[in-house]
Amino acid sequence: MNYRGLVIEDTYCECTDVYIARVLLTAISESVAIHEAAYLSGWSIITSVPIQGCIEGFVPSAETPDGRPGVLIQLNAPTPVGAEPFRRAVLERLYILPHLPTCSLFDATPEGRAEDWIDVAAHVGRWGDGFERDVVIGGHDALSIPIMTGDQVVDRKIGVCIGTDGVLEIFARDAASCVAGAQEAVARIVRDVRDVAVFNYPVGGISGAKVGGTTYTEEGVTINEPFCPSLRKIVKTKIPDAANAVIEFPMTAISEAAVRLGLKAAIDAFTDTPGSVEITAPSFGGAWGGRHVYLRDVLEVDG
Repeated sequence: MNYRGLVIEDTYCECTDVYIARVLLTAISESVAIHEAAYLSGWSIITSVPIQGCIEGFVPSAETPDGRPGVLIQLNAPTPVGAEPFRRAVLERLYILPHLPTCSLFDATPEGRAEDWIDVAAHVGRWGDGFERDVVIGGHDALSIPIMTGDQVVDRKIGVCIGTDGVLEIFARDAASCVAGAQEAVARIVRDVRDVAVFNYPVGGISGAKVGGTTYTEEGVTINEPFCPSLRKIVKTKIPDAANAVIEFPMTAISEAAVRLGLKAAIDAFTDTPGSVEITAPSFGGAWGGRHVYLRDVLEVDG
């Protein structure tokens, strides 16, 4: 397919269901909120940790429970991880909250979407060592925990809903074009697309992997060799002649409708980036997920 002068492969994105604990981190300023949200999201890719942290976007102070600027975070993991391991991983991640100066945390699960609830207060609240107290802030039943910069408010319970992920593979003239496109895609999604979150990677995209291994069969993930430029003469790759680098751009979303908007925003960003050559999406024959989001349909989304 030709889209605004760029080749888009007529294929589908193989997506999987993910548990999502969507939270709102507020702070004394927007700058503090985004820095602490990045810290809370942490080194987060399911390859090596039990939970992923993705940044969704900014929320103005007029729309937050405590009237301060905030950042939405989607803590998530593929559903095969299991509900109980995910719950434990969320609690372990949120246990660092009282270390974050001026920050408070609120549940941000979309109304009616919670399939389970995580009792955060029973875990994080013990930081208060008996000095914590019950409060209601902006309609949220919460705990107030004294910390060095003032009182930190933590919602008593955080909802868990089922969302989905999505990913693109972008072929570009060089690595610099890959990075520039990924950074632009992050900026557009965080600014313009609600309910979609980008991974907390320094450049927004990653060097992707495949599920399992062919030589090292005991490994959970290994290189995705059809997308590695230096292997062109060794294996059959999917890389166009004009491309010398590839970057993977993943995301999570509250719904399939939302992930379509996110994929469209990312495609537009890479299309507008000089050096982009072609865009496709990875498929693992169902090994990753059973949900198919066709790029042809994504291009028709009115974002």
